[in-house]
Amino acid sequence: MIRPADRFADVELSLIRQINALATPLSTNLGIGEPNLEPDATLREFARRASAASWHYSANAGAPALRRSICRGTRYDPAAECCVTAGTQEGLFAIFQAFVNPGDEVLVPNPGFVSYAIVAGICGATPVPYDLEPPSWSVDVSRIPFTPKTRLIVLNSPSNPLGAVLPGATLQAIARAAEERGVLVVSDEIYREIWYESPPPSLSGSGPNVIVVNGLSKSHGMTGLRLGWILAHADVLKPVVTAHQYIATCASVFSQSLAEMIFDATEWNASWLDGVRQQFRIQRDAALYSIEHELEVKIDAPAAAFYAFAPVPSCDTLAFARALATDAAVLVIPGSAFGSNGEGFIRISFAASVEQIATGIERIGRWLRANGK
Repeated sequence: MIRPADRFADVELSLIRQINALATPLSTNLGIGEPNLEPDATLREFARRASAASWHYSANAGAPALRRSICRGTRYDPAAECCVTAGTQEGLFAIFQAFVNPGDEVLVPNPGFVSYAIVAGICGATPVPYDLEPPSWSVDVSRIPFTPKTRLIVLNSPSNPLGAVLPGATLQAIARAAEERGVLVVSDEIYREIWYESPPPSLSGSGPNVIVVNGLSKSHGMTGLRLGWILAHADVLKPVVTAHQYIATCASVFSQSLAEMIFDATEWNASWLDGVRQQFRIQRDAALYSIEHELEVKIDAPAAAFYAFAPVPSCDTLAFARALATDAAVLVIPGSAFGSNGEGFIRISFAASVEQIATGIERIGRWLRANGK
């Protein structure tokens, strides 16, 4: 019998992917974290032009012109402090490979995105959760469980699965506490451009121990084009670029060319992002209305991203999500997929049409009523 490597012995596809695998042609999908954005004529023209650009390798860290565009308006040196990656997932994997040793501890948000703990485990480290506390999903910095074994802490604001945003003062306090202990901070800011009232604070340029991860997947509907980046001080970034080389060589040069055109078209890009926020605001409000009227719960409006983390009657939320997929033809993600503090909640993605949102949440409410919940 051929056995997998020990580091993958207990690793399975995430519950997000397992639930989405239950989809049928009749399913209403409120589970996948993929923006329902379609390229406009300008973005399609950029893609046509990008397809005519070089198909050869770029520098490992990315095309110099794109790195200059990414670093524009920041304190980062594009030549030494920016690495373009094949999406943020590859970027996170490269960071963990560069810095996390067996026996280390990695602090991860609870609830928080599923990959952080899994990638820590693949590196032989122990993922240690720190609590995000409802209803605002705040963090008590004094209770973050730093130990001498802590190697890095992952922050995700705006949050997947919560749609919550941590205040700038909290982010800075965490960064300072980490720096005092010689701990790296990885700030995953992939949802930062999708906000509703005011731009979320960033840790960009905050300190020598801070690594910022971002990309275009969510803001521009480019999930399949795998384009992200990492910003960090030169001495921190250097081993990450080395890890990135052996994982991916370089990001897709087509995606890099497309991204460069997006950044260069400043007026179009600002208009595009305004439209994205307007679309998701309408979808968010539709989701909040249906959650209140169909599920009979009222939650704080998510400040960013496109997720509503809604409480459900006491139950095993994994079994609940599976039952909804098979019995009610609606897909949502169980809160338990995101950590122990997610039990009792479901993640509803409102990256869907208003009609799909209303239909899906109505199906959840109907299932709950039919089953006496």
